[in-house]
Amino acid sequence: MEQQLATKKVSTGTKTILFDKNGVAMRLTLRRKLLAILLLVNAVLISAVYYANQLAFEKSFREYLQNSSRAKLSAIMPTVRNNFDLYGDSWVSRHNPLWPRLVGEFEGRSEAEIEQMVKKPRRGPPQHHGKERRGEGKPTRGPEGREGRPPKPKPPSQARLVFKSTRDEMLVGRPKSKKTALWMAVHQNADNSGPLLGYIGIANGMEISNSLDALFASRQQHWFLGIAIVAMLVSSLLAIPFSRFLVAPVLSLRSAAKKIASGDYRRPFKSHSKDELGLLARDLNTLASTLAENQRSRQQWIADISHELRTPIAVFKAELEGMIDGFIETDEEQLNSLYDEINRLTKLVDDLHQLSMSDRGSLSYKMADSVLSDIIQHTFDSHAAMLKTKHFKWSITGDVNVGLSCDETRLAQLFNNLMQNTLRYTDSEQEQPGVINVHVRRSNGNVCIQWQDSSPGVEEDLLPKLFDRLYRVDQARDRASGGSGLGLAICESIVKAHNGEIIALASEFGGVKFEITLPIK
Repeated sequence: MEQQLATKKVSTGTKTILFDKNGVAMRLTLRRKLLAILLLVNAVLISAVYYANQLAFEKSFREYLQNSSRAKLSAIMPTVRNNFDLYGDSWVSRHNPLWPRLVGEFEGRSEAEIEQMVKKPRRGPPQHHGKERRGEGKPTRGPEGREGRPPKPKPPSQARLVFKSTRDEMLVGRPKSKKTALWMAVHQNADNSGPLLGYIGIANGMEISNSLDALFASRQQHWFLGIAIVAMLVSSLLAIPFSRFLVAPVLSLRSAAKKIASGDYRRPFKSHSKDELGLLARDLNTLASTLAENQRSRQQWIADISHELRTPIAVFKAELEGMIDGFIETDEEQLNSLYDEINRLTKLVDDLHQLSMSDRGSLSYKMADSVLSDIIQHTFDSHAAMLKTKHFKWSITGDVNVGLSCDETRLAQLFNNLMQNTLRYTDSEQEQPGVINVHVRRSNGNVCIQWQDSSPGVEEDLLPKLFDRLYRVDQARDRASGGSGLGLAICESIVKAHNGEIIALASEFGGVKFEITLPIK
């Protein structure tokens, strides 16, 4: 059954501590996690290097010993071939004097030592002939040692020579030495040609059997272990300040994030680093700047809406009070003035409502196949009387017969707002009529619509602000002309809903050029 842990959270200043049901703190800060990861990686890496060194050393040392043994076997190979030439395979026996000579030559003994090995009788059971002579059987003192005990024999050489026939029969040595011995083939000729005579080898030649060699390997292993322990301690000591160094920028970013959360949108972090933390710091600064701009825009938006609503309401209220008090006559002209103010107020509220729905994504669009020329032509037809009254000259050029998948009503509203903007703010007289030109062209699977009018124009640095809500250029876009400052913002919202783009540029006719790019169906 799984053990269920009850935890509770306790906030202490800037840290949050979790406690289990026994009241034991369960804090795992980023620095501690990073320190644990560094220590774990170092431990795994050092252990891997240690074991790899051990394996490499043992393999290399074993190969070195085997090569050394092969060199010693090669040195006695002429004697072995000579014995085979003279005596055949009958000399291969421990009882034959030639074998001890070969062993002495292999061990590097002198000629005198080899002669002593050959003359030394084999030990056997004691033999008795008749009665014991006087003094026999009593302990004697002599070179053999006190009380007649023979000297302690020297341990046999661990590198013992063994020999097996071509039929894999052990002639010298124990049968179990077949698998552990280091063998060399004995051929009749020195160039390893001729018939195979047998195999000479060294018992346990595949392993580290010599006591001095084993001691050397053991000491090397201890050295490797000591180096690994020292390396682990040094890496652990270095990991502590290193983890603090890595976590320091994160703590600074956390502090900066707290400032942003509290409403302090000044650039909270300065970083010259070009790594991921430096990029995160720059993104955090960008976020702070964006939030500050949004806050400013929201405050300005509220102030502008209040001002826009207060003006027609104040006019409407003043005229009604004048009528009630009798200062203003209640005639048709005054009623029409009040009606115009109500219409203006209604238009402003409708625009605000449409923009709010667009921001929430609640504004519905019904896409259908339409022809661009029909929408543009309908816009000019519906404003024909106003264009004629204000003496405008207009033209539609380019490839206007383009099929689009769009909401025809919303797109008609887009061109209607552009038309209203041009009619309000473009100078046009009978002597010098205003100009409206609409040019349509295809470009890379899109259709580009250029709506241009004549002077007055807008300063180049103010052109991007034309799509800001309730924004007016003081010289040409005044409230007296009847604009609410929301028409172009609505145009931008409609274009974006159609996955398009709208920008404002300087017109070649002296006014403003609105360039709209929409995808073709």
